[in-house]
Amino acid sequence: MVSKSKVASAGAVAAVLLGTGFAVQPARAEVPPVSAVVLSQGVTSAPFKIKANGDRKVLYRKAVVQPGASTGWHYHLGEEIAVINSGTFTRIEGADCSVRAYGPGESLVEPVGPDTVHMGINNGTEPVELYVVDIIPKNATAPTVAAPDPGCDPAGKRAGRGGE
Repeated sequence: MVSKSKVASAGAVAAVLLGTGFAVQPARAEVPPVSAVVLSQGVTSAPFKIKANGDRKVLYRKAVVQPGASTGWHYHLGEEIAVINSGTFTRIEGADCSVRAYGPGESLVEPVGPDTVHMGINNGTEPVELYVVDIIPKNATAPTVAAPDPGCDPAGKRAGRGGE
């Protein structure tokens, strides 16, 4: 059985601790009413317009392309703006097999439609990290559509024609 003096002592300690508000409470950090963090940024000189006929779905994605991997040949159903955060992303244009490499801090704007087939490749030794915004038709299930190989090799030359 617990004596009355022990209960009284425990009660007095509790009263003192509660009365002081527990001196060991952590300080509360002020939370700003609005905050934003820049995840990545890049620069592009490509002119572009966003055209929308009807409702659109906006996707914000982080894409990672491992060393040696590619996106495969494809085209976009809607506008896409990408920022390269790390690594080097090599883009091959299917119409003329032209090649352009994009590095950290650069942006690319992808054209829309089946006549704009292209592929991205990571020829480097580290993963490529991109932040991407897609503005696609609201009923689209993905931002891209797979396309047949237009005949470019990974170096950007026409396969079997010596780069013609």
